[in-house]
Amino acid sequence: MTNDALTNFLESLKTDVINSLQANGKMATGQTAEQITVISDGDSAQLQLPAYIQLLETGRGPTGSNPTAGNPTMIDRIKAWCQAKGIPDKAAWAVKKSIDKKGFKGVSGILSEPLSDDNINLRLNPATENIADTIAQQILDSLTI
Repeated sequence: MTNDALTNFLESLKTDVINSLQANGKMATGQTAEQITVISDGDSAQLQLPAYIQLLETGRGPTGSNPTAGNPTMIDRIKAWCQAKGIPDKAAWAVKKSIDKKGFKGVSGILSEPLSDDNINLRLNPATENIADTIAQQILDSLTI
């Protein structure tokens, strides 16, 4: 039962991150939102975010020498973005070259606001109350047996 409360808490944070992406115009293909998952097994649960999501907030510098290819590759992600935005596919290479040369600016708050202490506390309070109620009930049940 306590794992359900933890999973619900993490699902609410997941929803907050997705809503933040939408509110800040970062949901062209929906691929990033699909990669945000809550993994639960037994007594633990995790909110997993794609590694590149931090770049949406902090931005990215120019591409260094000998970069490691991502999966999917940068050009594939840019092509999907271009398609979702109605930009001709041939423009993807120009976008990639611009990012390679100049990087791009991030949007402050995309990740830091939904994962702020205030929001976490707001979302965590119902979960901890649920866990405390469950534990209290288990104690009471054990006393009456």
